[in-house]
Amino acid sequence: QKVAIVGPTGAGKTTMVKLLMRFYDVNSGAITLDGHNVKDFDRSALREGFGMVLQDTWLFQGTIMENIRYGRLDATDEEVIAAAKAACADHFIRT
Repeated sequence: QKVAIVGPTGAGKTTMVKLLMRFYDVNSGAITLDGHNVKDFDRSALREGFGMVLQDTWLFQGTIMENIRYGRLDATDEEVIAAAKAACADHFIRT
C-alpha cells in the first residue's frame, strides 16, 4: 500500500514523517502502524518501508553520477543510469 502525505507549507508533513520514521520519538502518546507502536520496530527496518521526497534539493560536490549513487554506494553505473531514466532526469543530464 502506498500513502502520500500532502498539504500546504507549515502543515506538519515533515514533522509527521520524521515521527513515523523515528528520527525522533514522541514525548507522550504513541504512533502506531497497523496497531503496532513504531517504537517496537527496528529503526533501520522501519525506514526501509518509507520513501521521502523533500522540497529542498541540493547537489553534493562531485559528478551527477556520484550524486545519484549517493543513496546506494554499491550501485553499478548501469543501475545509476537506469535510476536517472526512471526519474526522467536522464535527458537533462546528457544535454
